[in-house]
Amino acid sequence: MKRISKRTGIIFMLLVAVLGTYLFSTLVNVSAAGVPYNAVYPYGFSSLADDPQQAANMLKSEWEDWKSKRITSNGAGGHKRVQRDASTGYDTVSEGMGYGLLLAVCFDEQSLFDDLYGYVKSHFNGNGLMHWHIDANNNVTTHDGGNGAATDADEDIALALIFASKKWNSGRYNYGQEARTLINNLYNHCVEQGSYVLKPGDMWGGSSVTNPSYFAPAWYKVYAKFTGDSRWNQVADKCYQIVATLNNNGTGLVPDWCTASGSPASGQGFNYTYDATRYGWRTAIDYSWFGDTRAKANCDALTKFFKNIGASGIVDGYTIQGQKVGSNHNASFIGPIAAASMTGYDLNFAKELYQETVKVKDDEYYGYYGNCLRLLTLLYITGNFPNLSEDFVPATPPQSPTPTKMATPTPTQGSVIYGDVNDDGYVDSLDLSVLKRYVLRKPVSVNVKAADVNIDGSIDSLDVSVLKRYLLRKIPYLPY
Repeated sequence: MKRISKRTGIIFMLLVAVLGTYLFSTLVNVSAAGVPYNAVYPYGFSSLADDPQQAANMLKSEWEDWKSKRITSNGAGGHKRVQRDASTGYDTVSEGMGYGLLLAVCFDEQSLFDDLYGYVKSHFNGNGLMHWHIDANNNVTTHDGGNGAATDADEDIALALIFASKKWNSGRYNYGQEARTLINNLYNHCVEQGSYVLKPGDMWGGSSVTNPSYFAPAWYKVYAKFTGDSRWNQVADKCYQIVATLNNNGTGLVPDWCTASGSPASGQGFNYTYDATRYGWRTAIDYSWFGDTRAKANCDALTKFFKNIGASGIVDGYTIQGQKVGSNHNASFIGPIAAASMTGYDLNFAKELYQETVKVKDDEYYGYYGNCLRLLTLLYITGNFPNLSEDFVPATPPQSPTPTKMATPTPTQGSVIYGDVNDDGYVDSLDLSVLKRYVLRKPVSVNVKAADVNIDGSIDSLDVSVLKRYLLRKIPYLPY
């Protein structure tokens, strides 16, 4: 046998270390890639699409179409901006920049992200938040207080920066540092001191007027963990407290505007219309990512209300008690309601909503708002909007450069491998898929003893939840 020289041995060990690091990152750092993520959300439904590959192809096509209409360098001061549509003279609002940055990071387009963020930074006001309204020639508007900030926009921008810091570390900007500064500015200027009420802007509002569609409790939980500032958890709690005060007869509907006590705000709309429509999308994600039961209760009520109407009958306005006040069937409303259905009230209706979201796209003359919400909600309801600030489990095993199956075996008890629902010797996302189908009474073969991962004597949605949490490394072993 040949002796291996010390130098050769060191080189070999370095190669093994590099390869091992690569393989490990392929398994757990799946946020390094873009769509499709095919994520397994820890709670609720993970995807409403029957064919993940078809959904991924659809998303990529919609993304290219969205960019062709929304992204421009005209009037962007050497950067790029998200323009609205012909109905508003192709101007820009900070809300659209938040949407654009979330989309760019999810689709893994760092150069575009940097171009958009450069425009955002060029329009920070004295509070370190973005001017909410800029015309097509790069001028901040004066007739409507365009120099002030809109809270929903800056909170989306902050989440996108956190995701960018986890996905790319840094680029033209230090994303983590930018995120921390922006989140601090948000807290100081857009949260009412002493009450934790989210203000709609940095220069107005609070307990006297707030906007439930701006409430993004999942975002705040990410902020708290990222910055170590636990006050954001109290902001999330206050959002739920405000919604709980609404007298909506159990419809789950929220108003465009209200006071912190749930009453109409002076001079502001109190129906569920074009602001309020976003509530289901922002809130459902708090259940998908963090399992907040308040999010589930609110979104289940919303889904139940719209199930009685049917996906094709949804219109653009209701009183919060459920009386119809609108007449248009459009993307602004369908997608966010589909998002609300992800908390698990009714899978068949959720799939009906998904198909309607794919089907209905707004006319381009008024296409900015509805089609932005459509693409964002399509990402989420197809399993492509995971919490990128943490590692997550993909719904199918990732491609590997080696024949080794990337899965997580569990300890056995006797001859049972708990969680190995399909009896292939491994516990992985395939088992989760099989277990979901079994619970939904689909024809599928399972090892029933292995499927009872919480060993309570029955196989149901609780076992699905436990298996999800195990795959996401939230719990250390099975059975649990």
